[in-house]
Amino acid sequence: MSRNRHGKRDSKHYFEWMEYASEDLAAAALLAEDATCVNAACFHCQQTIEKSLKAYLLFVSGQNVDGHNLSWLVRQACKFNSEFGVFIARTAALNRYYIECRYPSDRWETPDAQTLTETLDVTRDLYEYVCSIIYNEDYDEDYDE
Repeated sequence: MSRNRHGKRDSKHYFEWMEYASEDLAAAALLAEDATCVNAACFHCQQTIEKSLKAYLLFVSGQNVDGHNLSWLVRQACKFNSEFGVFIARTAALNRYYIECRYPSDRWETPDAQTLTETLDVTRDLYEYVCSIIYNEDYDEDYDE
């Protein structure tokens, strides 16, 4: 699906993508408080980043993109803004959280507390960066309320 945000078919759906990303980030923060919900928290972090990147790409290109691979989505964002490059390495490991953390597997180990903290940090950083672009302002929200 493609939309031209500069013409008659101007799409503001990137705001909706950001609203859903915000909900996922709030869910991740809440779930991270319970040691039995680490996998679910990681999944919601992956979802926050995916939706934030899709919002950004829709914002700058006017086109929706498909896919769940965060590395690919970050590389697409880099085509419009090289600043996203700092997120390539930081988000690569989070690709596993789309499927592996939601289903039993012989090869999956639940992330430890340090990994979860780092995951939440990169998730907040990327989300806030996209917010600063889309909402065109400094964006800093306290998620620990």
